[in-house]
Amino acid sequence: MKQLGPLIKERLPYTYFFLIGLINAFRRRIRPYSIYITDSLGGSFKSYFIVTNMSEKISELKRNLDKESIYTIDVILQRILNYPDERYKQKTSKHKEIVGGLLSCEMKQFKEKINVKLKLEKRNHKSLSKHIEESVFYYYHGLTLLPDQISKYIMGHDFIDAGAFIGDSAIALKKYNYKKIYSIEISNKSINKYRTNLARYQINPDKFEIINIGIASTNDKDPIKIADTGSSGLSLLRKAGKYDEILVDQKSTDYIVDHYKISPRFIKVDIEGDGLDFVKGATETLTKFRPVLSIAIYHNPYELFEVKPLLEKILPDYIFLIRKLSTGIKNNLCHSEVVLLGYPKEILTF
Repeated sequence: MKQLGPLIKERLPYTYFFLIGLINAFRRRIRPYSIYITDSLGGSFKSYFIVTNMSEKISELKRNLDKESIYTIDVILQRILNYPDERYKQKTSKHKEIVGGLLSCEMKQFKEKINVKLKLEKRNHKSLSKHIEESVFYYYHGLTLLPDQISKYIMGHDFIDAGAFIGDSAIALKKYNYKKIYSIEISNKSINKYRTNLARYQINPDKFEIINIGIASTNDKDPIKIADTGSSGLSLLRKAGKYDEILVDQKSTDYIVDHYKISPRFIKVDIEGDGLDFVKGATETLTKFRPVLSIAIYHNPYELFEVKPLLEKILPDYIFLIRKLSTGIKNNLCHSEVVLLGYPKEILTF
């Protein structure tokens, strides 16, 4: 029996590889996977729930939001409460129902629609990355979900890309014809790939500037040592690892904007758990330039529950939305890519 496989492979190679493909596809369908909640980027949601008045926090988070935002919050909260933290993750059956049900972006028909677009993007960006992010190349960090006036408002103006990684956002956001994109990134490894990628896509060096600084709430913090993994999940909150150690300066958004003479109309923030620090250090920037915002708020409870209420105090005449920009469920994708979108109410009169 053990010799049957090699025999089929030798005499009927096409049949052999067809059968192997079927077997592997079946294994993928039945193979269990983990669903868990991130707890290593600034704190455990469950610990936060224990010591916080959650009815008040949830009420503040939902205040003035549309129905889809409120539904998204309800589903994500059910998952956070019922799935284990990453340190306690365990395998679960693919046939088990997803806690909270599926959001519209996770449903089969919508996933198929997104996959059609992403297949095209993968062909166009083969050299960029093995994994083309839906949040970047389908949703454009949520910009495609906003009214048409938003595009007109930001077109031809400065952008800030906080958490620039390897330049994928700088490449994708070209469609909005930014005047210049200021890409804030802490990883030297990612910055090297960023330069290579933007050169490969023939983006004029005058159209971008790389800022190797970690975003902090104030300017009085000392430089911080971290292990440079070069991964998309690199964070000031993760300092350990068997990688090259780098020293990263920490400055507020207001300092960066003033120092580099930026006039931002769009700011995207995905800095692996430090979204609240971005807001705390951006009061002058937000009130002066009134940018459109896309802020990742899923990494820890401080982002999810405290970024929006603080922004509402700074920007009382903004419209806010919460959306999930990922079709995925397994691993920590069950709550990943949840972003807070914000824009000035007056844009709607443009």
